Amino acid sequence: MLLVTVFTSCSDHHSSKNLNKNIVSFDTDSIRKKERSVSVTDFNSTDYFIFRGESMGFNFDLLKSFPVEENHELTFGNWGKISRYDDMIRKFSANINWDWRLLASLIYQESNFDPSVESYRGAFGLMQIMPATGKIFGVDITSSPENNLKAGIHYILWLHSIFDPRITDEKERISFILAAYNAGPGHVIDAMKLAEKNGMNPYKWDGSVATWLLKKSERQFYNDTVVKNGYFRGTESVHFVSQVLERFEHYKSIIPEEKNHPF
Repeated sequence: MLLVTVFTSCSDHHSSKNLNKNIVSFDTDSIRKKERSVSVTDFNSTDYFIFRGESMGFNFDLLKSFPVEENHELTFGNWGKISRYDDMIRKFSANINWDWRLLASLIYQESNFDPSVESYRGAFGLMQIMPATGKIFGVDITSSPENNLKAGIHYILWLHSIFDPRITDEKERISFILAAYNAGPGHVIDAMKLAEKNGMNPYKWDGSVATWLLKKSERQFYNDTVVKNGYFRGTESVHFVSQVLERFEHYKSIIPEEKNHPF
């Protein structure tokens, strides 16, 4: 049974401090029995979007009310939206020839679609770009969500220029680019070299390069002569790749796409 959380308050705005007072949970059958419109709100969090006990990776300030019709399957995909930035994400994804839902999954992983979030390292905005990186591409990443996205797209294009000549398989390549987005390309290339040196496929992510990126936290491997970028704790980056791709598959299952993409 799909569990949906709804807000029954008539107020247009809610404070995060009193969310729990406004939350009531219904399953789809009980919503149908009420025979009235409901509205669902996310407040820059996925706490209230539950799908088989897992966060769905959606973000809305306030979703429009929708009627619950008889024999109508209630799914978030019926809205055809992931975030309020969908149109912008669609536009920029064309520049890198990505399925826009993949780019949306990356952005969710980085910022939960919060355009003002800043990491303790100083990475900022939707795509968690460092200010220095933005300057390299001539973009002020703090000026607008669109410019933050623009800088992130420039960075992804740069990563493509590094990995496209190395990895011919498009599906495999995207895992390497996602890993490099999180870890930096140097550490990923180190892991490729370690995989090759140890008799494994340097152009395969799962079970090969991902394994060696994890091993870069071990002295005998980060001191290996083929390694140029030293120690790296690869756990976060390996999880990053799998989580982005898993969410992408979920988005694809409920949000229709307008055209085909290589990944």
